[in-house]
Amino acid sequence: MGARLRFVDVFRGLAILLMLHGHTADALLNPAEKASLAFQIYTIFRGFTAPMFLFISGFAFAITTIKYVEDYSKLSEKFLKRIRKFLFITLLGYFLHLPYLSLKKIINESNFETLAILFSSDVLQAIGISLLILQIGLFLLKDASKFSHLSLFMGIFAFLISPFLFLIDFSKFLPLPISQYLNTFNGSKFPLFPWIGYIMIGNYIGYKFISESKFGKSEAFLNKIFKLSLLAFPSAFTLELIYEKLFNPNQFLIYSSPFLAVSRISFVIVLFYLILKVEKNINLKVHPLQILGMESLFAYVFHLMIVYGSPINPNFSFSAVWGETLSYTYVFILFLILTTTTLLTSYLLYTTKQSNYRLVNYIKFAFISATLLVFLVNPY
Repeated sequence: MGARLRFVDVFRGLAILLMLHGHTADALLNPAEKASLAFQIYTIFRGFTAPMFLFISGFAFAITTIKYVEDYSKLSEKFLKRIRKFLFITLLGYFLHLPYLSLKKIINESNFETLAILFSSDVLQAIGISLLILQIGLFLLKDASKFSHLSLFMGIFAFLISPFLFLIDFSKFLPLPISQYLNTFNGSKFPLFPWIGYIMIGNYIGYKFISESKFGKSEAFLNKIFKLSLLAFPSAFTLELIYEKLFNPNQFLIYSSPFLAVSRISFVIVLFYLILKVEKNINLKVHPLQILGMESLFAYVFHLMIVYGSPINPNFSFSAVWGETLSYTYVFILFLILTTTTLLTSYLLYTTKQSNYRLVNYIKFAFISATLLVFLVNPY
């Protein structure tokens, strides 16, 4: 674990932990408690969870890419392996949206609403496509410094253009798989806009962090970004409140607000810097959040299947068994059980990878192959 930047994994692990709590509460808490003032305040802070996860995905992309820029600037095995990885993440997101584990049933029984759910863009699609864009962009530009600056402008542009994209129902003239990436009109929770912006800005800050580390100035750089974010957050948050008053009740425009995006990215950067400073003073051989961070893809998919179900377990999940019927006391107990289970299975996966990585690949290949076979031949 020492070769990794531990604070990056700890930050990503914290994002996963917050997601576990947020999704458990969302799926199980009864409507009366969801309507309470306490839950409404919590909902505001819960809105920072996804930006944390997306930002750190962009940051991690930069710090794991910069050492191998030459390999990623040509059709090398490293480049192709990365492309396969990001395509897998994207397809995994679509898999979780499958209405049935049957290609035949999807073809014969799907309507517009079903297909809208299937092709909706969620966190995994947003991450997978955004990282594909980063990887292909670097391949074309072949200059990490120029590309990092381009990604910053792309992130800002994504924030600025989102309100305009959220005024148009693109499904009327674009294929649904494409239109679902552009806004939330037909149910996408995390379309590329504005969410790609967090990844792009994370990539820029990650590149600058590594570049400045060569001169021993990486923390000084983050300190400057931290101070700038401290100033930006209250200003952007205030402007967002004014923006919401002006456009209420147009939730499309509120959701895509550039002021909301700036307030969120500012908060995320402040938290990121604070975790960096705190984590340096914690001398744990294995940090629990680090485990979640290192196995974040598994932890994310695993907990979604437990909480909401999947094509494999549609009737055996927290949501299917309890629905929105529980008080917060029981929700919190289930959150603790889910967290413990996710942490232990993530640790088991990590240790197995360290001792027998090939075995993990065999198991993954067998599971994917079996699931795909059932999907292709299952009539219902």
